[in-house]
Amino acid sequence: MKNSQIKKLIDTHDVISFDIFDTLLLRGVMQPEHVFNLIENMSGKHGFAQARLLAEHKFYDKYGTGKEANLDDIYLMIPDFEAEKEIELNLEYEGLVENPEIKALYDYAIKKNKRVIITSDMYLPKKFLEKVLKKNNISGYYKFYLSNDINHRKSKGDIYDFITQDIATSPKKFLHIGDNKQSDYEQATKHGWTAVLYNKPSQSFLKNDTKFFKFYSSNRSSLDASVITALISQHKGTNDYWYNFGYKYAGPIAYAYAMHIYKAAQNQELNKILFVARDGYLIEKVFNTLNKSNIKTDYVYAPRVLNYTANLDYDPTLPEQPKIICNYFGIDTKGISPQKYIEDNINTFRELAYEEKIKTGYDKYIKALVEDEKEIGIVDTISGQLSAQKLIEKTAGIKTTGFYVLTLPGREIVNKMSHIDFFTENLQKEFKNKRRPDIIELIFSAPENPIITMKDGKPVYQNVSNPAERKRHEIYRKIESGVLAFTKDIVSRFGNSIEFTQNTIFNLINVYLDYPNDSDIKAMYSALRSPYADNSLYVPILSAPYHFWQIKEMKELIWLSKWQKIWLTICQPILIKIRGLKSIKLIFFPTIKKSILKFDILNKYGIYIGDINE
Repeated sequence: MKNSQIKKLIDTHDVISFDIFDTLLLRGVMQPEHVFNLIENMSGKHGFAQARLLAEHKFYDKYGTGKEANLDDIYLMIPDFEAEKEIELNLEYEGLVENPEIKALYDYAIKKNKRVIITSDMYLPKKFLEKVLKKNNISGYYKFYLSNDINHRKSKGDIYDFITQDIATSPKKFLHIGDNKQSDYEQATKHGWTAVLYNKPSQSFLKNDTKFFKFYSSNRSSLDASVITALISQHKGTNDYWYNFGYKYAGPIAYAYAMHIYKAAQNQELNKILFVARDGYLIEKVFNTLNKSNIKTDYVYAPRVLNYTANLDYDPTLPEQPKIICNYFGIDTKGISPQKYIEDNINTFRELAYEEKIKTGYDKYIKALVEDEKEIGIVDTISGQLSAQKLIEKTAGIKTTGFYVLTLPGREIVNKMSHIDFFTENLQKEFKNKRRPDIIELIFSAPENPIITMKDGKPVYQNVSNPAERKRHEIYRKIESGVLAFTKDIVSRFGNSIEFTQNTIFNLINVYLDYPNDSDIKAMYSALRSPYADNSLYVPILSAPYHFWQIKEMKELIWLSKWQKIWLTICQPILIKIRGLKSIKLIFFPTIKKSILKFDILNKYGIYIGDINE
């Protein structure tokens, strides 16, 4: 029922009754019992969640249903957890927020001079709930009927008769609004009231959002998935795709990574953390929102180009890197490979590197940031060479611990330097597939151009003429707004007590990548990235509006529009995979992303329609 229809019902009734939980007020979790899991995590008391879940049943088993249990009664059943009662009250007080949709109806009823009442089945104390209502600007109600205060319940139905008699008005003049079909709707109408069954935001959200329906459905037992889904379902987004992307996807990812850094830094007893530009721009802001330990932070410039040019610290096996050094110093290698040219003229390059180090003022710049710390943290995202950490450690002459979303294995430097990855080893290999790192790069960026080098301790920005970079800045500011809004919401409601597991974040990234809609694909047309340090080329991240003749480029995309899928299917109707006589596979329409037919013998000889790996 639309709000306009409910308002007409309000107009024709004298007494308007509102349920509290999942109606007037919203919790930051999908299921009430998830609050108990959170308390267990906060208190460290193993077994609390299960004990608290059963305590109310134990009370009724022992004393019968003649008395409605209140919070004190419940905690009498679990004396070993008495201290957790205060945590529960504090958590409920901070975590409960108004539901703007129902609050608008509440305010409308007040404005229309209706007698507004609150009707709730709940074990929490009445005075406590009155404080929560006041905190959320819910006032002016005529009476508050609470099950454990008056010993009547909506679920039994007797509370409706009790209220009817107490207010001395015909049942036909009452309108009740609540989310529980049995308690709020069926029992209310059974006792002569008019009732509106309200679909709480989380239900409507999951019904309309395929990706989050799949995310939450596969993670129902996960507390962090419960929190993520609840907050997103309650947040009023905007019409801007990138802000919503920032809140729904980048927000939980950035918060998870920042919390991971925060906990690890506490364990390492670090007093100072440097966040490397540009990847550390947003992480520092999120980190400082939840930083309760007064860990000092700074945003630091540590361009990998400077490591090449001022320290001649580069990988000679990667042709791009010696080429960057020669180009930076304006040297024409006259057809000789850049690496060979550097080897043949090493003394010249050492002199250039020394002059570069003096000119940049980098030593002074870093040492001013490090101050007198003996060990610091360095935050980056994805790295194979740990170039920023290496540059800062070498320049400052102190021990560093690097924090990364992940480091690329197989590089000698990765094994040498102290670092901590967010994604554990068992997830790293899979994470590197399907352009997941590109999503991380999009989330952890900054609305500023890349820097070429430093001069007198200040960054010298690259003059990027490519409009893709300007577009990226525009997109990023919107993503940043969404991320910071999510961070503000979770910290204001839970403090810094929530940690998201790597598996949950991995699953969140997967649902975004695996179930794109037209809006996702269209938005990603406009988000380009540069795979090169000199930003000489920009390429699509996940999707792009390629023309029909660009078949090769289309095949490289993760996301395809409807017409691109059709065109690729037409252009590649059949694929034959032959390995001598050992394996012969005939695949019709291999570009279809699901298996339609699979007939094979020992997975060696077969006929297939669609994705053979599905």
